Amino acid sequence: MKTAVKIEKSLCRRVERAAAEAGYSSREEFIEHAIEKELAHYEAGESQGEKTKDDVLRKLKGLGYIE
Repeated sequence: MKTAVKIEKSLCRRVERAAAEAGYSSREEFIEHAIEKELAHYEAGESQGEKTKDDVLRKLKGLGYIE
């Protein structure tokens, strides 16, 4: 199953640049890998039942609440 996700153009340009530099075949492949990596990190922390200050700050940055 494939799902379309809308992202800001500036972020899309960054993804395209990073995907090309890292040798991914497409931006989609890069995004899928990034999401899989983040989910694995999240799920590992969830199973341990602990969140560090860095985890909270990263999440807040990801949500756009802080820079």
